[in-house]
Amino acid sequence: MSPTVGALLVLGVVLAGCGGSSNGTTPTGAALQLPQCPVTRLSSKLIVGTCHSPDSAWSLRYRRGAANGRLFLARGQGKGVEMYHSSNDCCENITWAKPHLLLFVDYPLVETLDPTTRTVTMLGQLNDAVVSLNGRWVAGSGAAGPGDPVATTVYVLGVDAKNCLVVPGASADAVGFTRDGTSVIVRRNVAPENQAQLRQFALSSLKADCPPRQVMTQRTTFIGN
Repeated sequence: MSPTVGALLVLGVVLAGCGGSSNGTTPTGAALQLPQCPVTRLSSKLIVGTCHSPDSAWSLRYRRGAANGRLFLARGQGKGVEMYHSSNDCCENITWAKPHLLLFVDYPLVETLDPTTRTVTMLGQLNDAVVSLNGRWVAGSGAAGPGDPVATTVYVLGVDAKNCLVVPGASADAVGFTRDGTSVIVRRNVAPENQAQLRQFALSSLKADCPPRQVMTQRTTFIGN
């Protein structure tokens, strides 16, 4: 992944703490998430998409070819400017987390882009991402640690790049949050016959026990021309 010229890339910091265990509870309602920007596959080598920020102040144009992915942002009716360019598997789960903050997965990185300042912040390393309705949290699956590279653990990252929480036990993926954004809902495959089951976990019950080398590494800053 190469930062776009003129962009500032800030890798966020997460907190580490002690672990915990819980089986969660039956969901109290539907699993909800902010809507993701729609994309269209035009061919086996080209995917495109467009969407507007919630207040329509910014418009996004997404283009993913065989060798790279690009994000172009425009203010109002202005001309689009390329603000993110990656040679990785970019971009998926594109979501406006806040009116002027775009969140996406540049596999395996979960990042945000502030088009006003052209600042890109890495939140962590996950396979996918769902954002709470209040725009404060993003959840996705990731590796449980050096001895378990398979994505069987769900992590909840703060969109402000200050927190990383871990859902105890093995989970298939995160499916959303409660309406108030205080709990995450995950999907688990349970016996017999590996049946899918949804479980709810209050964020206040989760511990900051994220493996640093699998989910978050260190703070680094890149400043373009």
